[in-house]
Amino acid sequence: MAYRCGVKFGGKQALIGLMAVALGFVPLVSAQGVGNTHNQLSPRVVQGVDGEVGQFPYLAALLKTKELQQKGAFQAQFCAATLTTPTTLVTAAHCVVNQKTGEQSDAAEITAGFNRNLDSTSIRLIGIASVSVHPKYDIETSEYDISVLTLASPVDDIALLAPLVPGLSTEYTSAGRTAQVAGWGNTAVSERKYTSVFQVGDLTIFPDNSCGGGKRYKIDGLNFNGFDSSELDKEIMLCAAGVSSNKEVVDACQGDSGGPLVVDASAGPRLVGIVSWGEDCASNYPGVYTRVSALNTYLQNAGAIPLSIPTLAPSVTVIPLLDQLKVRITAGQDGTTVTQYAVTATGPSPIDPNDTQTFTCFAAPTQRSITGRCSISGLITGAQYTITAIAATDQGNSPPSDPIIAVPSDQPVVGNIKSIKFTGKTAKFRVTTSLANGSQITAERVLCSPVGAGATRSAQISNNVAVVRNLTKSRYRCVVRIFTEAGSVNSPVTKIRLPR
Repeated sequence: MAYRCGVKFGGKQALIGLMAVALGFVPLVSAQGVGNTHNQLSPRVVQGVDGEVGQFPYLAALLKTKELQQKGAFQAQFCAATLTTPTTLVTAAHCVVNQKTGEQSDAAEITAGFNRNLDSTSIRLIGIASVSVHPKYDIETSEYDISVLTLASPVDDIALLAPLVPGLSTEYTSAGRTAQVAGWGNTAVSERKYTSVFQVGDLTIFPDNSCGGGKRYKIDGLNFNGFDSSELDKEIMLCAAGVSSNKEVVDACQGDSGGPLVVDASAGPRLVGIVSWGEDCASNYPGVYTRVSALNTYLQNAGAIPLSIPTLAPSVTVIPLLDQLKVRITAGQDGTTVTQYAVTATGPSPIDPNDTQTFTCFAAPTQRSITGRCSISGLITGAQYTITAIAATDQGNSPPSDPIIAVPSDQPVVGNIKSIKFTGKTAKFRVTTSLANGSQITAERVLCSPVGAGATRSAQISNNVAVVRNLTKSRYRCVVRIFTEAGSVNSPVTKIRLPR
């Protein structure tokens, strides 16, 4: 496994190779942190293009302070980083940790530089006040390869790039999603070639069955090998690579370490990955990136996620139960890191139904999801209540959600079909749990009726699983049905088509 970090020396194209022992790969030279006295490899995006003026303004070059004073920014550059708040840079842990001793670099040894061209006389230089490394960073496996650098003075006039939050991870890191990587690393595979202007590469996000599952993945006609679960942890790492118009591999390389993997989707551009390691540069393996959304808690604790006022109202769903309403709240996808939700129900008082009373409940997102859940109890079953919700940060509140009319009910709540796995003419259904809600559920089944003529097939649900057999038709309409003392209740219909 090769880390993608290092420094130049003795001229713009002279450098020493740097590799690291990890995941069973054979090392060439042991990797060192920025504070050592050894020279290291300094890589760059391969098959990329020059970054345009104004592009990636949040991209910072990490420079060795001593080398900067003696040889200038171009020779001093060893890694890249991303400005996520006016005072914080996010980079790779291996950029600031000595890979032999585990010693963390001193802040004074690093200077941040802002300019697309490292040979520019107008490069903006800012010192580093402190260095934070993820407490679980593992040198041998490269797990939790993330670090936050606090700037000695704030940067208020450069655009920021917000880290991806967990709730947007499915959208932003789905297989096939287009991404971009940028950095000042090596631009060639068979030689050492550097330019002073950062390079930008267009990449594609790999699926988990390739990045952690070991399967091959094809991009624009080129086949890439995958990494299996013994080589990387797909929960905290992701893979990406690209193919140029002339069918050459686009990839980050040494010197690009710590730089951003950027995806632009519904909430705008977001930092989804950090350049970490790879088998070789621009090989038939993808580059591996630290999965930013999985390390949201660390970034919050390190002050690297900007807090701002939510601009979008949350979405709200309500489950009516006996004397209560169970509420599910999801933040609007504006990229804001929400810290709390507040839900309000307005309706008749249980003490005097002629009086109007306001009820509230509070919820918070979790590390894995931006969705919060809470319940409002002590309501009148059968009465109408108006539900609204807001999302909040330390800076302020979102607009309220559109009002929803909800009525507490004594009826049970049926579960839904969650997933289906086919084996020949048999379908294995996984369903969410039904809520008895004070009524006894006498039976719970999955029923599948064919589209057109034919027999309905069903199976009892046990431990949220039902196996329906003898599905002889190609298409069915399936529901979860629960039977109670008062009758039966069906879930929404799920349409299925048997594989050929």
